[in-house]
Amino acid sequence: MTYLDDLRQEKPLTICLTNNVVKNFSANGLLALGASPAMSEYQPDLQDFLPNASGLLVNIGTLKEDSWQLYKDALDIAEKYSVPTVLDPVAAGAGAYRKKVSLDLVEHHKISLLRGNAGEIAALIGEEVASKGVDSADVDNIGHLALLANQKLNIPVVITGKTDAIAVNGQVKLLKNGSSIMPLVTGTGCLLGAVLAAFIGLAKKGDLLACLEEAMSVYNIAGEMAEEASGKGLPGSFQIAFLDALCQISNQDVNRLKKVEDYCE
Repeated sequence: MTYLDDLRQEKPLTICLTNNVVKNFSANGLLALGASPAMSEYQPDLQDFLPNASGLLVNIGTLKEDSWQLYKDALDIAEKYSVPTVLDPVAAGAGAYRKKVSLDLVEHHKISLLRGNAGEIAALIGEEVASKGVDSADVDNIGHLALLANQKLNIPVVITGKTDAIAVNGQVKLLKNGSSIMPLVTGTGCLLGAVLAAFIGLAKKGDLLACLEEAMSVYNIAGEMAEEASGKGLPGSFQIAFLDALCQISNQDVNRLKKVEDYCE
């Protein structure tokens, strides 16, 4: 069985502390794939839900005055019950306050996976990559940036861009699937964080890299399938087709279409 099979069989409860712009899309995306989303941001709910959860996403997209403490509380509860966590430090490269919040969560809490674009990840390790809001310039060597972040932060890292990179324990994979329409739909990056949170709790001991590779390949190939199915290159049609593709994608699709290679310095 693959991790995709496991997800669809186990329907893992995935707690998403995510931004207000993407909650509906994230919930529908997780449901389409086969996971079970919960979008509550109420601390007593987290006390009840997290002991039964397979993964937690903390996405700081619509940061508010009381959000910082909520994130910290959620991560503390998750650690207490050994729930894997994904941090999406949205726009950490575009503002000092967001960077401060993100670094506090990374330095003082147990994070299982850090997911962001090049500008966001670079900001957390003191590197320079141009950022504007949630957008980031591409980097020439995304594999090197992922490896550097993995080594400096001692956390598994996923960096997304035209090419994606996964770095776990000094091993780096480059992934070259995906659709150019995905960045035109608000929430595709945020939904990816939720999908990674759904998959990460299924990872077998010592096999996190393989789990993340499959999760990323499933997601990006679904994007390619959606672009082909929508046939128009338009974001509205693509969004619906993408949800359908997440529901329909098979192991055979992934094995046939994935473009993954090892990165070496």
